[in-house]
Amino acid sequence: MISIGKGIIMIRGLYISSTGMITQTKKMDTVTNNLANVETKGYKSDKLLSRSFNDMLIERINDPAVVNVTQAIGPLNSGIHIDEVYTSFEQGPIENTGNQTDLAILGDGFFVVDTPNGIRYTRAGNFIVDAEGYLSTNEGNRVLSQNGPIYIGSGKFTVTENGIVQTENNNYRLRIAAFANNGTLRKEGSNLYYNYEGQPELQSNAKISQGALEGYNVDIASSVIEMINISRNFESNQSIIKMLDSSLNKAVNEIGKV
Repeated sequence: MISIGKGIIMIRGLYISSTGMITQTKKMDTVTNNLANVETKGYKSDKLLSRSFNDMLIERINDPAVVNVTQAIGPLNSGIHIDEVYTSFEQGPIENTGNQTDLAILGDGFFVVDTPNGIRYTRAGNFIVDAEGYLSTNEGNRVLSQNGPIYIGSGKFTVTENGIVQTENNNYRLRIAAFANNGTLRKEGSNLYYNYEGQPELQSNAKISQGALEGYNVDIASSVIEMINISRNFESNQSIIKMLDSSLNKAVNEIGKV
């Protein structure tokens, strides 16, 4: 006959395995999202870190053999949970396009754009010249210089390595932002980031390459291997839950007979 104590342990096992399945599902979502963006210029991959809940110390109490004394049995783990999702800002490969509106940042830094939600930052330099002649993102957010929007007009323009935009009538210096800690940046969609803490510094020594774009920094081979491992871990937890469910079912039937 299965004791009540064993039943409680099995229920705890169900909880531990379920936290494992939930975490593996979140990990799979993160990896598949990275792979879905391998064609997104300047895309930075996300990584999910997990950790165990704090162990609980199990003690033996109310045991006639142990009078007025508690005896430590050992730690019990309560499963795992998502500790942190962080973005890897490692630079992606630089791809030459020959398009004058394509810009790539070599090294640390972000293009600064003006959006309806305020100032935002991006590594994607696949810009366009909008209907009013301003350098903009494909979503219509204007790229900023240190003095405001960059008016290109209808003519050609060049961008020097140190970020000087030279047009027919004016020169602008690209506003390139850098952060002491990129961990303060959060993704917002459309390949944009917002900074929730502190102010960026102007990164005056960032190098700009015109006619080039930064690619994604996703390691496809490693991501596929990670997906396989995640799937196996999920299936292992699933098998444990099925086994514990079957044992609990037998325990309930035995108690019913008594």
